[in-house]
Amino acid sequence: MNDSHMVREGFNPNRVMHEPVRLQIIGYLAASCKQVSFTELKEKLGLSAGNLSVQLKRLEETEYITINKSIRDRKSLTCVVLTYQGMTALQQYLEELEEMIEQLKKRTMPAKGRGTPHSPVKNKNMKIINVAPKEERE
Repeated sequence: MNDSHMVREGFNPNRVMHEPVRLQIIGYLAASCKQVSFTELKEKLGLSAGNLSVQLKRLEETEYITINKSIRDRKSLTCVVLTYQGMTALQQYLEELEEMIEQLKKRTMPAKGRGTPHSPVKNKNMKIINVAPKEERE
């Protein structure tokens, strides 16, 4: 098995965690280190109530979060807290992502004297394309 094959197969992200909205929710809860209200999550992450509800249900099914419902001042209050299992899954996801990034860095950096990391490369149609970030091309 060659190295590029290993990179493609080596990163099998946690599909629950890898979904962008769920990753935002988990990240926000991890950074908060506390129970967070549904309203705060909705406002801070810019999500609709419906989308947030669906994503929270999925995270609750995997036991990454716990949802607590209560009544405060005659109003229902829904709060969410990251579980130990959720924090562990986040840490593992980040470690796998960091490992994949390191593997890619090793494979995409040129050997000494062989150009730059953003040298133009030829695509399948033999056209020259520039892979440098836009700001470096200008």
